[in-house]
Amino acid sequence: MDEKQKKSHKRSKLVLKIVGILVLAAGLGMAATGIASQASALRDGGMPNLFWMCCVGFPMVPVGVFLLALGFRREMAGYVMQEAVPVFNQGAQEAQPGLSAMASSLRPGTRCPACGRACDEGDAFCKACGAPLQKTCPACGQKTDGDSKFCSHCGKEL
Repeated sequence: MDEKQKKSHKRSKLVLKIVGILVLAAGLGMAATGIASQASALRDGGMPNLFWMCCVGFPMVPVGVFLLALGFRREMAGYVMQEAVPVFNQGAQEAQPGLSAMASSLRPGTRCPACGRACDEGDAFCKACGAPLQKTCPACGQKTDGDSKFCSHCGKEL
């Protein structure tokens, strides 16, 4: 954004803030006047002559709030960011051990066919139960996974 656009943007935000405050104040004032007119009419037994102000004032209140929200959007977003980022970072720190454990369980390796424990790739035997992690095919002599029933190279039964 160039300087001209920045100035125009700042001016627009200022206008939104001023108009929002004016519309909100006018709406609250008109609504209060209409309610007071109604209360006075109920007390005196007459007809309320300014009750129409409620019908105009009440819709002005959310319009004024909306304009103010547009004018203060950057400030509100900055506040929300200052509140949310530390909470997000704290949650990430608390989740880190669990995520690390999950990631380490997904790393390449094999599972012991006897006990199911994750073993490091290249291990010949399970560190937990000692079961062999690979079998040698009697037909072709190739090594295959320890839980295989058939050789992955020649297809013969192990």
